[in-house]
Amino acid sequence: MEDAVARGARAHPGGIALDDGGAGLSYRDLDAAADRLARRVVTVGVKPGDVVAMIASAGPGAVAAMYAAPRAGAVLAPFNPALARDEMRDAFALARPAVVLCDPAHLALARDVVEAVGGEGRGRVFSLESRDAPPGDRRPGAGRPTPDNLRRVIPSDGPLPGSGPDDVVAVLRTSGTGGKARAVALTRRNFRASSRAVRARLALGPDNAWYASLSLAHIGGMALVDRALAAGSRVVTRGEWRLEVLVELLEAGAISHVSLVPTMLGRLLDAGLPHPLPASLRCVLVGGAGAPPALLERALAAGLPLALTYGMTETCSQVATAPPALVRAKPGTAGAPLDGVEVRIAADGEIEGRGDTVARAYHRAGPITGPDGWYRTGDLGRLDRDGHLWVTGRKALHIVSGGVNVHPAEVERVLAAHPAVAEAAVVGLPDPEWGERVAAAIVPAVAREPRVQAIHRHCRELLGPAGRPRALTVLAELPRNPNGKIDRARLAARLSGGDPGK
Repeated sequence: MEDAVARGARAHPGGIALDDGGAGLSYRDLDAAADRLARRVVTVGVKPGDVVAMIASAGPGAVAAMYAAPRAGAVLAPFNPALARDEMRDAFALARPAVVLCDPAHLALARDVVEAVGGEGRGRVFSLESRDAPPGDRRPGAGRPTPDNLRRVIPSDGPLPGSGPDDVVAVLRTSGTGGKARAVALTRRNFRASSRAVRARLALGPDNAWYASLSLAHIGGMALVDRALAAGSRVVTRGEWRLEVLVELLEAGAISHVSLVPTMLGRLLDAGLPHPLPASLRCVLVGGAGAPPALLERALAAGLPLALTYGMTETCSQVATAPPALVRAKPGTAGAPLDGVEVRIAADGEIEGRGDTVARAYHRAGPITGPDGWYRTGDLGRLDRDGHLWVTGRKALHIVSGGVNVHPAEVERVLAAHPAVAEAAVVGLPDPEWGERVAAAIVPAVAREPRVQAIHRHCRELLGPAGRPRALTVLAELPRNPNGKIDRARLAARLSGGDPGK
């Protein structure tokens, strides 16, 4: 089944696919790069169904890998370099990659993780950015793979296995409702359905340029690249997201679309927008977490063409999206479900979705949907008389901080591992910048009060930025309900100052 880059290479081969701040890559060049990379991973032993892990910032090599792995019949598993080492090791143990592709900045991290996981799933590490061997170079060792030089591998010249519409092409890590890390298995059909529907909703076309502001390990980051390339647009890459880069791109009128989580939007507003806003800017898509009403008001008052979206990894990004005109008319709605996506509200208020964008299973961890194809999101919401979706809360316990899912059980496990902590409980509290912040209460393991700074250091070593408690309170005991379970509502009220506690 032909992918977006191959279609683009046929339809507009000379058009710019990737603007990386240098010469850029045409669709023809990107297609050729993906083909060479696919053939190289086949040469080093990747077989259909194998997992190819990737640790890389958005750039030409990483985008080529997005399409190379499925062309080789493999499954891409991108990981965010910002993950804590323990999280990265758990992710690798789950994925069991055959090989690991990374940019030079993350070679040491990749080697450390592979060494730590060891045993089954141990993969060889290759760099995406090493210099090619000269064409036709057949000297001894010229084609031998080395840990940091995949581009010296001589590409296979046989037919590539490719992937069909229902083959899994990517697995993206998320957190399950039980606190156990899982990865969603996404098919080419999922990506194509999502791409087609979002392009239609946002009127995305060849004249547009979308800044790749989100990690490719985030479904929002991978999906925006695929939909932009499928539309014949330019993808603007500058490595990991930086506020100053976004401001420069806006001032230069270099982008028409950008995806932001609420934290990014708040920082952009704080930094100050160009005056007037460039006419080229058509859409600032905000998702990943609920945007506080005050933040939306600021953004709209500043004249930003704000679009709001609701979705998740299990739905290959978006379920519903409100384009800028609707957001101005009805601030806060996520808009109508995308074409091809059904949404219903269960009797208990839970949002459920069905359609070709919805993944069917977790990677090595069972089904996502029920027998009838409906996916229960764990979020609460309502549909108004116009069919527009409003997300009102979360049924599940997970916290969304800066667009990243954090499960309390994982943070509590890390806290409880500290020798000075007997018990720990974690809740999410409203935060104007992050949407929610992680707040924790601990019961000390010894009579004297533990050193809070030492526990914060412990968390920094074992948790990613979003999961680290921003407030840590020492209590004599945790509040519990009559059944002996932690009363999280009362704990949240106490940690936010609303309950003196008893």
